[in-house]
Amino acid sequence: MSAYDIQMYDFLPPCVKSALKNLNANLLYELRLRSDRPVKVNYRGEYVFLGENGVTARREGAIVVSAKEISDCVFAASDFSVYSCSEQMKECFLTAKTGERLGLAGTLVRENGKVIALRDVRSLCIRIPHPVEHCADKVFALCEADRLRNCILLSAPGYGKTTVLRELVRLLGVHYPTKNILIADERGEISAFDTGDADVLLFGGKKETFSFGLRALRPDIIVTDELQEEDFPAVQKAMDAGMTVIASAHFGRGIDRFAHPVFERYVCFSREKIGQATAIYDENFQNLL
Repeated sequence: MSAYDIQMYDFLPPCVKSALKNLNANLLYELRLRSDRPVKVNYRGEYVFLGENGVTARREGAIVVSAKEISDCVFAASDFSVYSCSEQMKECFLTAKTGERLGLAGTLVRENGKVIALRDVRSLCIRIPHPVEHCADKVFALCEADRLRNCILLSAPGYGKTTVLRELVRLLGVHYPTKNILIADERGEISAFDTGDADVLLFGGKKETFSFGLRALRPDIIVTDELQEEDFPAVQKAMDAGMTVIASAHFGRGIDRFAHPVFERYVCFSREKIGQATAIYDENFQNLL
């Protein structure tokens, strides 16, 4: 088990840590912990239960974690300071120091119509990042190899967009060493591993990080993930200023229904194999594969 694997297991409940030692960490993509319910894992791309000796197809043989164990897990993942992560947590996520994103479910506390806190966390969805060399070779070859293009990666959640985006950062650094790369990393997942010479702005909204980055860091390329409807004005502004934007977004419908045709390449991912591009469309929506 690598040093990264050991660090990753540190914030998990002891019973879960012990069971995970029987798995190949490279094949583990997600953990789901729910109070007083069987622990589930996404292993080899399929959801199964986690038993004391590894994965099991039976609920009856699965580990069950308590509300206190989940609370302790959140506390440890926050580096023992939940208060310091309160801004993240009110958006129902927390990024651990080794790059794992914890999705949180509990009680949202509102004041004057705004969410001000998340309390009584009872469910965790822990996504495990993996560096996968060469997973972006085809995307890079058809999107960025001959010249820089505005590119967006599209799929439903959990099909490898961030993994490919992270590898694209590495390839951009290798092939365009004189370009300044800014990673607008709202949830701390893109920069979970070595980002080379790229600048990183963590945990800010797209509007703020794009604006601050353009003014202060003079990027040639901005890389970001999980674009939402309200982010596109900031993206368009960056493009108009001459920046190349490479991004991802959750999108599971036909490409003809995509509402923002401002990119030059649209990469769609398979629902059968994580990280596999099934189509790469140009600005005229012609498939290049």
